[in-house]
Amino acid sequence: MVNRRSANRVSDGSETALLHPNKGERGMSIRVPRVATGVLVVAVMALLPSLCWAVYYELGPSKDEWGLKYDVAVSDTDGDKASVVFTLADEGRLKPIYSATVVAFSKPGRDGGRTYDVKAPLEFKTTQGGQRVAQVQIPKEFAARAEIRILTLTVNGRRQTSASYYDIPLQQYMPQDSTTASR
Repeated sequence: MVNRRSANRVSDGSETALLHPNKGERGMSIRVPRVATGVLVVAVMALLPSLCWAVYYELGPSKDEWGLKYDVAVSDTDGDKASVVFTLADEGRLKPIYSATVVAFSKPGRDGGRTYDVKAPLEFKTTQGGQRVAQVQIPKEFAARAEIRILTLTVNGRRQTSASYYDIPLQQYMPQDSTTASR
C-alpha cells in the first residue's frame, strides 16, 4: 500500500518538493494559513453591513398615538439654531424604544430618493420624576420640516422581524409670535 502523500514527495538534496501527481513536476502548494482565513472572514463580516440598507416600516397614525405620552418644545436660540426639547413620560405600545432621532429630509431627487439634511440623535437623561428628557439643536431652516423619528423593534409587546418607526412632526410645535408651543 502506497501512502499518497509520500508518493508525491521527492527529495532533491536539501529541499523537499511537491510533485504534480500526473506530470512528475514541481507543483504549487496553495495553502492558506488558518489565521489568514480568519482575518478574511472578519474583514468580510465588517464590510458587509456598510453595503446594506436598513428597511424600516412606518407605523401609521393611531387614535392614541401608540400610547406614547410626550411633550415637545421648539424654541429659537441665538443665531441660526432652533432648540428641540423632547420629554418622554411613557413609551406606550412601542416599549422599549430603540432610538429617537430628529431628522429632516431633502426634497426628493429625480430618482425619488431623499437624503438627510438633519440627523441628530436624542440622548435621554432620566429626571427625578422618572421622565426621560433629551435636547438637541438643529438649523432653523430645517426645523419646519423636521420630525422626531422613534424607532422600535417591538409593537404592542410583540417583537417585530424588522424595525418600525413613528414620526412626530415638529411643525405643529414651532413657536408662533415668540411663544413656545408644547403639547
